[in-house]
Amino acid sequence: MKAALSSLLRFALACLLCASACAAAPAKPPTIVLISGEFEYHSAESLPLLQKQLESKLGAKCVLLQRPADPKAQSIAGLEALATADLAILYIRRMTLPEEQLAQIRKYAASGRPIIGLRTASHAFENWKEWDREVLGGNYQNHHNNQLATTVRVLPEAAGHPILKGVAKEFPSPGSLYRNTPLAADAKVLLMGSVEGKPAEPVAWTHSFKGTPVFYTSLGHPKDFEIESFNRLLMNAVQWALAQPRAAAATEATGFRRVGVAEFDQLWREKKYTVLDVRTADEFKSGHIPSAVNLDVLDAGFEKEVTALDKSKTYLVHCAAGRRSADAAGQMKALGFKSVVDLAPGFNGWKAAGKPVEK
Repeated sequence: MKAALSSLLRFALACLLCASACAAAPAKPPTIVLISGEFEYHSAESLPLLQKQLESKLGAKCVLLQRPADPKAQSIAGLEALATADLAILYIRRMTLPEEQLAQIRKYAASGRPIIGLRTASHAFENWKEWDREVLGGNYQNHHNNQLATTVRVLPEAAGHPILKGVAKEFPSPGSLYRNTPLAADAKVLLMGSVEGKPAEPVAWTHSFKGTPVFYTSLGHPKDFEIESFNRLLMNAVQWALAQPRAAAATEATGFRRVGVAEFDQLWREKKYTVLDVRTADEFKSGHIPSAVNLDVLDAGFEKEVTALDKSKTYLVHCAAGRRSADAAGQMKALGFKSVVDLAPGFNGWKAAGKPVEK
């Protein structure tokens, strides 16, 4: 009896220690990629300031990518960092990126992970001009005279939005006022800007691009970064963006589902649907589901390869643990695929359940 009691006490103590360790374990810091691709507003100087705030106040792991100093350069190295980012912040102006680099931006936008666009991000890409309307929900049509002072005001009906917490109801901006009216129908305006003698224009709003949460502001003049309300707006927007649910979680009713091993196995065996293994080639070679097709979602050629598939069919998608496959499913949804089933626990869960694996 005493031995049994002692064993029970040791088990209870172990549970308490485990619970304590789990409770004490810090949350994984978010990875934020900041991209500077313009010269007019000196984002190469402003974004590092924002980076320092994100690292010191949020403990974020930041990756800063910058366009080369040569104004003729049309390339941004390191965009593969977007594959593991939790948030992308873009300050780019009229770039014609190489297709393989633009594909990284497109892939990220389709992944369901949040996007923040600053100032010239509304006209970021010369070879993806639909970006403004489709992704940001905007309608950039140049700007008013640089000499006109801009007054920014909180839209009264948006005052309770978390992005506006601590933001002054009215503050000045030294930057010219962008003309953006009318926005996409589902854009939610937070701030309006006005200059003398002209109609007010939206200067900050949220939008959803096929489930991807988006925040955009046409503010971002170098001196805006000296204004407390603007800096608070940015920090609030980052925290709002990181708190938004991933788009993959809302795909149940539209032919995109996340399922467990049992249902995935049933669909594979009975329906004979094609299995897409979106891990790397080395991972695939070390073991995979029999008859699976390997298309690495992190490879720059993924979009081209997956586009060649029949979009009317159902595909069973998986990676190792579920994150990359969620990104792949998001991209396939954006490309017009009708039905994708994502294995939530990934190949790791498949193996743990004793399901068949071949090399």
